[in-house]
Amino acid sequence: MKYLLLLLFTSSFLFSQNIMLDDLLKEYEDSESLYKKTKQESAGFLIVYSRDDLERMQAYSLADILKTIRMYSMQVNNMGRTSIFQAGAGKASSPPIKLYIDDFEISTVIQRNAFDMYGDMDLYFVDHIEIYQGASSIAFGNEPGSMVVRLYSKDPNRENSRSLQVGLDSQNSLEIRAVDAGKVEGYNYLLYASGIKKESDKYRSNNHQLSRDGKRYQTHFRVSKDDNFRVDFDTIFNYNDIFGGFGTAPLGDEIQRSYGYLNIIKYFPNDIEFSISASQESKELSNSDEIGIKLVDGKLTKSIHIRIKSNTYKSSLKKRFINDNSDLLIGAEFQRKTFNLQDYSGLNSLQDFKNDRLDIYMLYLEELYNINPEHLVTVSAKFDYYDNVFLKNSKEHSVKLGYTALWSKAWQSKLFAINKYVYPTLFQTSFSAPNYNINPDLKSMDINIFGSEIQYNQQKNKIIFGLAYKEMRNALSFDKVHKKYINNSQKKDFVRYYLRGEYNFDIDNKISTEIFKIFKEVYSSPTSGGMIQLFNRFGKFDIYNELIYRKGYTLNFGDGDIDIADGYDYSVAISYLVNHQLKIKLKAENLLDKASESLVNSQTLLKIPTIERRAVITMEYTF
Repeated sequence: MKYLLLLLFTSSFLFSQNIMLDDLLKEYEDSESLYKKTKQESAGFLIVYSRDDLERMQAYSLADILKTIRMYSMQVNNMGRTSIFQAGAGKASSPPIKLYIDDFEISTVIQRNAFDMYGDMDLYFVDHIEIYQGASSIAFGNEPGSMVVRLYSKDPNRENSRSLQVGLDSQNSLEIRAVDAGKVEGYNYLLYASGIKKESDKYRSNNHQLSRDGKRYQTHFRVSKDDNFRVDFDTIFNYNDIFGGFGTAPLGDEIQRSYGYLNIIKYFPNDIEFSISASQESKELSNSDEIGIKLVDGKLTKSIHIRIKSNTYKSSLKKRFINDNSDLLIGAEFQRKTFNLQDYSGLNSLQDFKNDRLDIYMLYLEELYNINPEHLVTVSAKFDYYDNVFLKNSKEHSVKLGYTALWSKAWQSKLFAINKYVYPTLFQTSFSAPNYNINPDLKSMDINIFGSEIQYNQQKNKIIFGLAYKEMRNALSFDKVHKKYINNSQKKDFVRYYLRGEYNFDIDNKISTEIFKIFKEVYSSPTSGGMIQLFNRFGKFDIYNELIYRKGYTLNFGDGDIDIADGYDYSVAISYLVNHQLKIKLKAENLLDKASESLVNSQTLLKIPTIERRAVITMEYTF
């Protein structure tokens, strides 16, 4: 099977044709060009998906990108939600992954997992995506994270158009999205809206049907004036069937999730920037089960209803000092997070859940100093104070040292040393699922990371090798005996590496390959994987091939081992440019039906593919 797929990839590019479109436009949209426009090399180990990449991949949702990220794997939980976890980590881990839309961080209060709300968000209004791994810049502000996924919306100055896209897939899902962008009397604007009816495969558990069908609606509005101000407004509404729920025989209930934010940025002379924002997160869940839902005290309940609402308020002030060889950023930020438990019915003995409030005061600075044009030193520090209503107040800090060198036109290297922390979430300290206990005594996890990357470039070739060591103390681990999160007294560490190669046949045709592996003692998800991406253009046809591999693994729940097989997710995307206004697209996902599986219930041993097999046809029209 592996050799057949490699043959398919190899034969595809042999028919490459000459360049058909304007080279200057292509160069402008190239990943490296976009990268230089947004962040410097010092920000971390970088992965970029340009606009051209996203369009040729037919990446309709953020999940289409998340599944490709090295060192991470997609997993499906018992609620049917798909999330992303570090290689080797289990579903009980709380990945501190940060998601930005332009300059705003999607910060959910309860689980601090933005992908619960936005993991399947639509990408039609997104211009390009930057992913920073391992050593993301402290200048991003907010709370620390192990990885930053940053989405940049389309630039109205470049768009000045309206477009509509309609898609239908083999599961009878319907997708409608539209975007309007341009400039009116000196003001730039972008208006986007989408509505998606998602149908999925059905499964059985204890003679009950499991469904994760749903609907999702999203709007995004942006208005700005060059070098003056910018206002961003975004809302997303998700309505999904309960899938397996908290039990094993669900009776077909629903989860409702919504999130919205308003972010205002004002630019002042002398590189001063002030921002203020407000966001609200809402969740409501009804779960009835014929057999019963097992609670933390061992008793059963037939139904549970949860309704929660949380808010986040932020304000920040930044000042940049730029001299000949120095770029110094100083910033201060304040956050207030509130949590309101409006209803939690169905428990035999109510846990001591409380409405909570958390204030965070932050100071940070970052110095980028050029020893000479080829050598850059980064020094960053961040100091945070947590003022919690019910927990002990806490002082935390993060420090980063970095060195970036351009040894020649071909050779480049990066070195990073980081000390940072992960603060426990409200889901671990103040509120939990009905089968978990809370632990208000949790402390922050301390993390040390040492990373390096070497890059070799020629005109058509690029080879990147990265190596990192990560050490954790007071790790936040789930205790299966006491059914709560604890601080693990034992030090945990692991080593990981990745190797990536890229070859550009010409400006329209390229291939990239990548492998990664992590070395750790205990694991609950794939510890290694790889990917092949092939981009081709034949006249008016764009063809994209993608193969994602994730190594199998073994889970142990005390009653025996459960094996998860190797995963091979092979997808193909073909688009045809009818004219400058109309484009027809066809995409087939998980063609081999061998994508990685997730164990969604340890009692029934139900396993489902992380990426379902489907085909989608799309029409796009630009007015």
